[in-house]
Amino acid sequence: MTTNTIGSILAGVGSFLSIIGTLVNNLWLDHTLAMWIWMLSNPILFAWAYGNDKDWWDGGLSIKALGLMYAIFTITNFYGIFFGGLH
Repeated sequence: MTTNTIGSILAGVGSFLSIIGTLVNNLWLDHTLAMWIWMLSNPILFAWAYGNDKDWWDGGLSIKALGLMYAIFTITNFYGIFFGGLH
């Protein structure tokens, strides 16, 4: 397994968990469960960021995963604020 593959896996898994936490928080308004999910994603994304800073892997798929993550954050934040989530 190459270091770029490891970086992509970390970014993908960390982003996926962060997205799930955001959906739980912004759409279902279950803030406590969201925090538990984010507690798992945060160290994974920290490990990705640390390795990226050390040049252990390049952006590639990693940057795309994070870009998608933040796009979903923005859309669901807007929905949760203006429409009160899903009830």
